[in-house]
Amino acid sequence: MSKEMTKKERVLNAINHKEGDRVPKGETCIEARLANKLLGRDYPLDYQHYERDKAVRELLNIDLINLGDWPSEEIGVDKKGNKVFRSIYGYDYVYNGKSKCIIRPPLENIEDADKYPVPDIKKVSGKLISDFSKNTDFFIFGQIGGPVSMLDEMFPMEDYMVYCLTNTKEMKILGEKVMEHEILKAKLFIDSGADAILIADDIAFNTGTFLPPHIMEELVYPFYKIAVNEIKKHKNVPVFFHSDGDLRKVMDKIVDSGFDGLHSLQPSAGMDIACIKKDYGDALCLMGNIDLDYVLTFAQPHEVEETVKRTIDVAAPGGGYILSTCNSLIEAIPPENALAMYKTAHEYGVYKKVY
Repeated sequence: MSKEMTKKERVLNAINHKEGDRVPKGETCIEARLANKLLGRDYPLDYQHYERDKAVRELLNIDLINLGDWPSEEIGVDKKGNKVFRSIYGYDYVYNGKSKCIIRPPLENIEDADKYPVPDIKKVSGKLISDFSKNTDFFIFGQIGGPVSMLDEMFPMEDYMVYCLTNTKEMKILGEKVMEHEILKAKLFIDSGADAILIADDIAFNTGTFLPPHIMEELVYPFYKIAVNEIKKHKNVPVFFHSDGDLRKVMDKIVDSGFDGLHSLQPSAGMDIACIKKDYGDALCLMGNIDLDYVLTFAQPHEVEETVKRTIDVAAPGGGYILSTCNSLIEAIPPENALAMYKTAHEYGVYKKVY
């Protein structure tokens, strides 16, 4: 008879493409308002909150947690009374409680990229990761940013995309400095107790990558390879990649960058889990694919159950799959659908054979 695995064992088993006792499951994020609805409690609405994040994952029988640190300091208010912050990356933004808007980029002139300072790693804390590592049995991902999302956040998106084409040299300089910081952050997270690193870097629309192939070759893929190599040189932990959108044309590049796993697998962007499993299931541990556009947000619980079962049937055999939404458990999901997803996954996602 097989024994019950620990959460860490279960996730590592999947990453190593082995079947364990059951399919591991978890989210990169569970939004605060949905967590509070599920728990029937009014925890603070901070992006990360130890007691709330621990309690909601225990409720859902989740195996993993994803944690990060993005320091900002409050520097004032705007004319509407919204708080204004300065990011560790040097840009100022307004936050209205749900979304942020950049009001000053880190550089007034992109040609001054060589003057941009590497963000201060001393402002980053690994405390939350340390707390979860010491006091829970979750498998812990430490999240860092990538060369697309971190720079895209520093400028209005239109400016970012134009700069990549017209000021490629300067964007490469900024990418080098930002990724130096992100790699230091990954090492800090590992030293604080993270079991793996997730490089979150949205690079694609539903129709393909934001940037043309020749720009991706210069400003994106080399940084992935450097980051994965540096992280594994520090400690040989799994490194996952996250991006929404249609990644089908760049899957080989993701594999070639050295990643151990891929998260999102957005079905509405053409990321068919059966095809991805067939073509890349031996190279990557797949995580995600439960639809947010309709199934979790608008469908009935029985439709959620059917989708979860179908996804497990396709993706779980042979290991190498972690059940998750194709992004995160967002506030728009009815609590009954979140419960249906995780209850079904827990009961149905049992490997039949003795391991």
